[in-house]
Amino acid sequence: MIDGTDLLQDLVGRFDGRLRRYVSKYLEPADIDDALHDIYARLARQTMRIPPPSFNSTYVFKTADGVLRDLHRRRRVRDADRHVELTDDIPSDTPTPFDSARWRQNLDRLRAAILTLPRQERLVLMMHRIEGRKLTEIAESQRIPLRTVQQLLAQALARCRGKLKEDGWFEL
Repeated sequence: MIDGTDLLQDLVGRFDGRLRRYVSKYLEPADIDDALHDIYARLARQTMRIPPPSFNSTYVFKTADGVLRDLHRRRRVRDADRHVELTDDIPSDTPTPFDSARWRQNLDRLRAAILTLPRQERLVLMMHRIEGRKLTEIAESQRIPLRTVQQLLAQALARCRGKLKEDGWFEL
């Protein structure tokens, strides 16, 4: 199993060049290293979560966007007397029309994947992930062993994951 330090070193190895180029679009050269440090510090805190998140490019660059937004907010407050217009290139919290369209497509794909599940798997998945019920509650209400509920949920997630990958799930 990879520990937090190894995971962070892997992230730096995989993303440092791209992050450096991305951050340099919005910052002065003197501020780039500080911003990268903040990004990696946030990611390092996330490696301690159980389980750690999937550190794909979307996750890493959304973290970078958050650091850039925070940096611009801090500067705006600190330098209120020296008003400087910010460019339109600053990352925004609102999704673009393109992102919205992709999420709608992903939602349609997810609904279709869930509908292909066998009845019992679909029921367990919906009770757990949508209704927020605990696995023990589901086992009691359905009168089936807890281990069976766990297996049904695992099978449902695996089938959905496979179907979504097959159908071209868009990673945002």
